Amino acid sequence: MHTAHPHVPANAIASLWDKHHTDNLNRAHLRFSDISQVVEQLAQHDAITSSVVGHACSGTPITRLTVGRGPLILLAWTQMHGDEPTATAAVLDWLHILLTQKLPSLDTNWQSLVTLHVIPMLNPDGAENRTRVNAQGIDINRDAKALQTPEGRVLWEQVQSLKPDVAFNLHDQNPYYTAGEAGETATIAFLAPAFHVDKHVDAARLRAKQLIACMADAIQHWLPRHIGRYDDTYSQRSFGDNIAATGASTILIESGAYPGDPHRQTARKMNVVALQAALEALLSNQYMHKSLADYYRIPDNVEDGLVDIKFSQLQLRCFDTAFNADVNVNVCRKSGKATIKHIGDMSVQQAFHTPDTAGMRVLPLKGYVVNEPLSLTRELYLQRLAEGWVYFIGDDGHITNESGLPVLCVPEALPQPWLQPDTPAYWLMQHDNGHIVAVLNGEVVWGC
Repeated sequence: MHTAHPHVPANAIASLWDKHHTDNLNRAHLRFSDISQVVEQLAQHDAITSSVVGHACSGTPITRLTVGRGPLILLAWTQMHGDEPTATAAVLDWLHILLTQKLPSLDTNWQSLVTLHVIPMLNPDGAENRTRVNAQGIDINRDAKALQTPEGRVLWEQVQSLKPDVAFNLHDQNPYYTAGEAGETATIAFLAPAFHVDKHVDAARLRAKQLIACMADAIQHWLPRHIGRYDDTYSQRSFGDNIAATGASTILIESGAYPGDPHRQTARKMNVVALQAALEALLSNQYMHKSLADYYRIPDNVEDGLVDIKFSQLQLRCFDTAFNADVNVNVCRKSGKATIKHIGDMSVQQAFHTPDTAGMRVLPLKGYVVNEPLSLTRELYLQRLAEGWVYFIGDDGHITNESGLPVLCVPEALPQPWLQPDTPAYWLMQHDNGHIVAVLNGEVVWGC
């Protein structure tokens, strides 16, 4: 085995990704139909063996792509959660580059040293419905013990038959994780999962942590403040933890958000760089130079470190109590609906967007009753808002919204006239100069 300069593989694979990744996979979400042609094209390559290893509940095939014939066995799988597509595009990019491009950091005989198995899209039914769960409604990653899902059984059968030395468990995480406490998005988070509640570190788990340190080094150039280390609390029902218990060096990669990158193409590229770095470190034994300290130097992956929108220091009232507080809002990626997440001292949380509304007074929530058809023009809507009406009460079928602005219509009046968590992000604020400012589905509308 050769010894490669540690920075060569990362730079080379990153440059090749820029030129050779598949543009058709640059999407907010990926379904089976989106990747099937790419998988078929890869399967036609002489160095690839394509196998249908099982089927989802719907009968959709689950395919495994294999390259190499060496004694070192690697297994990677993606989209176990159907709404987590980033790594699916990444592994297909990786295979394409490995098979069609010359990497200066790989020996020409690398395929005789390693066998790489990739299962892109383990949960095609969940991907079709853009849900975390499979068609049974079961979270596959909580089915490692019961094995009630066909997809979970496929994965476990692959682990039992292939006996991987290294296993890559590839997921997406929500956009609100930060790398440490500084408020930077965690675009990539790593974990060497525990295989026991006591979090023992055996030789396989040590190798996983050393490999992660190599992977983090490789992507550090592009993500100096966006790499996190996922919490390693033991999860008895999860596949990563159970696969780690088989003796495989198991590595979780969570793809997260990056500013100005709604389709997570930064995380997609960094997955390719990280996976290639792991392959290089294994073939060169470079990982053996890493210590546990290198792994734990990666900042914690902090949950809820970010929100979508933060309204700082608004003047609020509840009954006769007046107070100042921050109001945080998150927007559902699937529905587009904005919801109040937190109210209070949110100084520890950063936000993707922070409107300049500090000091504004939130007005009581008032609903306008609609008993007959209403054509809601922008002029009429702004007039109602200026009068203090922020939502509508009645049958939403009565409203024809021609305003171009979000509208909230509910069957009955809201239970309280003040802001509450887990309610739609609609309210009115008054500036010191008396002007009314509306927040409609989290969007600030001036000049009401």
